[in-house]
Amino acid sequence: MAESKGAKAPRKQVSAEERRRLLVAAALRVMKRDGIAAASTRAISAEADMPHGAFHYCFRSKKELYAALLASDIEIDLTEAWPDIHPEMSTEDNIRTLLHAFWSQIENDPEGQLVLFDLGSLALRDPELQDLPQWEERAALEKAAGYLRRFAQEAELEYSQPEECLAELLLASLNGITWSWLSHKDNVRAREALDRFAGLFATLTSKRASSTRR
Repeated sequence: MAESKGAKAPRKQVSAEERRRLLVAAALRVMKRDGIAAASTRAISAEADMPHGAFHYCFRSKKELYAALLASDIEIDLTEAWPDIHPEMSTEDNIRTLLHAFWSQIENDPEGQLVLFDLGSLALRDPELQDLPQWEERAALEKAAGYLRRFAQEAELEYSQPEECLAELLLASLNGITWSWLSHKDNVRAREALDRFAGLFATLTSKRASSTRR
């Protein structure tokens, strides 16, 4: 039987994971535009062009949404930068390559970074959310340590300090540079700070013995 005139095409099925991703993106847009307080579940659902019930289907609470938002702060992808890391290059240049790849993604979304800082501060003041910053810090340290392990492998390096300690140093420095940059918005100044940090961090490394004998 022919379809009746003007009949609507069936709505495309969207997975729960994709809905969560869309709702997180919508929440971030609302928070950047109107502030965290304005990001009600209804406002977020409307921004994502979904029925209100979709939010509660994907997230059991706003705390779960906040956790997903904070997690987005540690999901920066350095995949495209790894092929540029070479043992033949100076350690400082290799570190600078990764830092600039990281920074280019921060630089493109200052409002998003400010929201994530504000959200972390809000969580620290709310007894029901206070475990979120601790969880985010642990996850960020784990990811940073993973990056350091891969960097040592790709650049054929050894570290003079445990990777966990260096991961803490790395995150503290990047957070400080980011916070400073949010106040002055001087991209050149921020990248110069990253370059200085690359030089300092390089002093905590040495070439592997097998690499130096080549």
